Amino acid sequence: MGASKVNRNKNTVGEQQGPLVGTWISVGVVGAVILATYILLFGLFMARF
Repeated sequence: MGASKVNRNKNTVGEQQGPLVGTWISVGVVGAVILATYILLFGLFMARF
C-alpha cells in the first residue's frame, strides 16, 4: 500500500503537458468570445445615431 501512494504522487512532464494545453486552449476560446462580444456591442453602440 505504501508503494501505491508513492506512485500516485509522482508526476511526469507528459502527464502535466496535456491538461495545460487544454487549459490554455479553453482560456483562449473564452477570451476570444469575450473580445468578440465587446467588439460587437461597441460596434452596435457606435452605429446608433
